[in-house]
Amino acid sequence: MAVRRCFYRPMWASWDEKRIKRIERKMDRIEQKMDDGFASLRTESRADFRLLLGVLLAMFMAMILGFAGILFQLS
Repeated sequence: MAVRRCFYRPMWASWDEKRIKRIERKMDRIEQKMDDGFASLRTESRADFRLLLGVLLAMFMAMILGFAGILFQLS
């Protein structure tokens, strides 16, 4: 990307201000995209954690009921 500059010295300051404002707007957009990305990751990780807890609960219940079934058969 080529950098364009004004050749007239007094215009350099306003050109630099415009460039800085343009860069600031670009950075704001990037920060917003990052925030949105992290928010979606946060919700996905919560869903994954809930799924993991559900699977673990089902496994523990199956083990407990299996042991209870074995104990009932022995007595």
